[in-house]
Amino acid sequence: MNVDHTRSKTLGWLGALAAASLLASGQAQAGAYGLAVNELNNFRITTSAGALSLAGANRNASDSAFFEGGVAVNPRAVNTGPAANADVLQVCSGGGCSGLPQNHYAPSPSSTLEFARGDAHAFGNMLNGGASVQAVAEAQRNTVGAATATAGDTLTGSVNLTLSSAGFITFSFMGRRDLRTSVTTMGDKSNVSIMDIFNISCNAASPAGCLSNANADGVIFQFAPDGNPNNGSDINGNHGAGSLDPFSLNLTAGTNDPATGRAFTNGFSMFSLTSNFALPAGSYTLNFAKSTRTDIVVIDPQVVPEPGSLFLLGMGLAALAFTRRRQPT
Repeated sequence: MNVDHTRSKTLGWLGALAAASLLASGQAQAGAYGLAVNELNNFRITTSAGALSLAGANRNASDSAFFEGGVAVNPRAVNTGPAANADVLQVCSGGGCSGLPQNHYAPSPSSTLEFARGDAHAFGNMLNGGASVQAVAEAQRNTVGAATATAGDTLTGSVNLTLSSAGFITFSFMGRRDLRTSVTTMGDKSNVSIMDIFNISCNAASPAGCLSNANADGVIFQFAPDGNPNNGSDINGNHGAGSLDPFSLNLTAGTNDPATGRAFTNGFSMFSLTSNFALPAGSYTLNFAKSTRTDIVVIDPQVVPEPGSLFLLGMGLAALAFTRRRQPT
């Protein structure tokens, strides 16, 4: 048997196997992953004088998840009073949901699960003893399609915060975040976000002169954690006085490039902000909202090979063609 012919035939088959392997691995690698965790412990609103009371508020914890090509999960919500617990059963959609225990999020993307889940919990009283709030949105896909998950906690209704006597107001809590976004195929998309908003605004029953200290939206005191204690989170120019703001709790991250995965993760750190003036005794409106959201889209399961992979693929195909030409008639 001709040795050159045998060698070229062997090279041809090896090239064909390499080409098939590249294509198969490209298809298996397609996917997108996103995780957004927003957690507060011991969230408290306190005053330097007198007492605070909260009336007319409903705490609304809600989850929703959607998985294209599967069953859309209707949003779920629990409405309670401001001092009660609001624990929403986790919603989950997709083939991987059976492997996701409640109150647990995957520490890293899985190669086998496809799912979208939302999970929200709120416990305790933010005026007495402190509250704990967690919102988690997570999604992963390995096939063409989209997935969305949201989770959040808000105070809704006529949320009246009443000061029994004039005093400074302080928002304080321990907070952490965990945002991760990655794709394995160029062009697929993963976006995640977390948002926290706490503020006090004037209402019809507020003391005279409240609006003169407020902004155009009627907000007299706000805290939007942004990672900068000197950024003036207070409407009235509290530039760092009594402020601890170690990292941003209002953040969006995204990628559509396998080489630029995003991760912003922090352990628990102390946040606090105190108003730079004493609010007069009376009634105000408290606004509280926190949320997480994850959106992912897998456009095409075929990974575009890198230049080195393309070279190997071309060599394999060329070897096949050479083998066919060298075969005896």
